[in-house]
Amino acid sequence: MRILHVSHQHLKYLGARNYFFPVRINNGFVRNNHEVFWFSDRDMARCSNPLGSRKFGVGASNRKLLDVCRNFQPDVIALSSADLIKADTLIEARRLLPNVAIFQYYIDALFIPSNVRDALSKAEVVDWTFATTAGPVLSRIAGKRSKVAFVPNPVDASIDVHRCHEHSDQPYDVFTAGHMPSWVDPNDLRSRAYHLITEQLPDVRCAVYGHGPGKSLFGAAFMDALSQARIGLNFSQRTASAKPGPGGELYLYSSDRIGLYLGNGLLTFSTRPFQLSELYSQDAIVEVDGDDDFIDQLKHFVHNDTARKKVARAGYELAHREFNERLVSQYMIETALGMPHSHTYHWPLETHGTAG
Repeated sequence: MRILHVSHQHLKYLGARNYFFPVRINNGFVRNNHEVFWFSDRDMARCSNPLGSRKFGVGASNRKLLDVCRNFQPDVIALSSADLIKADTLIEARRLLPNVAIFQYYIDALFIPSNVRDALSKAEVVDWTFATTAGPVLSRIAGKRSKVAFVPNPVDASIDVHRCHEHSDQPYDVFTAGHMPSWVDPNDLRSRAYHLITEQLPDVRCAVYGHGPGKSLFGAAFMDALSQARIGLNFSQRTASAKPGPGGELYLYSSDRIGLYLGNGLLTFSTRPFQLSELYSQDAIVEVDGDDDFIDQLKHFVHNDTARKKVARAGYELAHREFNERLVSQYMIETALGMPHSHTYHWPLETHGTAG
C-alpha cells in the first residue's frame, strides 16, 4: 500500500539525527514492502520561503502536503511530531481521500502537560494514536473518533550495528547520555546516578554526555561513544508528580534510548517505577529500585562480566527479534486498518478510548 509518512526528517542537522525513532519507522514501512513518501513538515516550511524560516512557511507546508495527497493518493497517512500540520489540513486530506486511514505515533512522555496537549491537537481528526506509554492513562489522548494503543521503541539492525555484549575490552564500564531539564525530579536516579557512582564506586569508568562532565553527542560520534561501553543507564526523565503502575504516567514509558542500548548490546539498566521488566523481562534488562540497589547491581555487573554478557545478550536478542522496526511499523498499520495481526506481538495490545 501507499503510505504518506509525515514527520521531521532533521535535514538541517545534516545526518546527526539519523538513528531517531521516525527513521526506524520509515525503514520499517519500506522493508515491509510499502510504497512510502516521506514528507518533512518542518523542512518543507523552511524551504518554502526566501528567509528559510519555519514560522513563515507553515501555510506553504500545509498546502504542499495536500498536493502530495492529490499526487500520491496514499492509503495511509502516518504522522509523528508533525506539529506544523493543522487539523484542518487533515480534514481536507480526508475529503480528498475518503478511504484514507490516518494515525499519529507519539513518542513523548505523557507526564508533561504540553505533550498531552500536543497529542490531543489532532486526536479529533486521526483514527488512531500510538504512544510509548501504556495503560489507562492513554485515554487522556483519545478523541471522540480515535483510539489509542501502546507502541514500543524499535531497534533497527541497519542502525544498531554494535554488539557490545560480545566484548569485554571496552574502555568504559558505563555509558549515559541525555540532558537534564530543570523540572526533573531531584530524587530520581537520572539526576543523581553519576554522582552516586563517583562517590561510591570511584573505580567505575563512566562516559557521560549531555550532563555532568560531558557535552552532548549526536550522529556517528554518539554511536561510536555508545559502542565503547558495557552498560547503559536508561534512566528516563520524570516529574515528581508522575505516577508509576498500570494507571500512571510512567507505565512502560521510555525514550528511544532503550532501543539504542538494547539494540547495540549494552546491558541496560532501568528504574523500577517504569516497570520495563514487564515488557522486556528481568532476564533481559536490570531494573533497579533506589540508590542502594542501583549501586549494588552496578557493582555486581561491573565485576562479573559473564553475568553482564548473559543479560545483555538476552536483551539484544529479544529486542532484535520482537521489537524491530518491521514489527513495530507493521503493528501500527494493521491496527489502524483493522487488519488481523500477522504476529504475536510482544507488548500490550489493549486499546483505550471510546471511539467505535
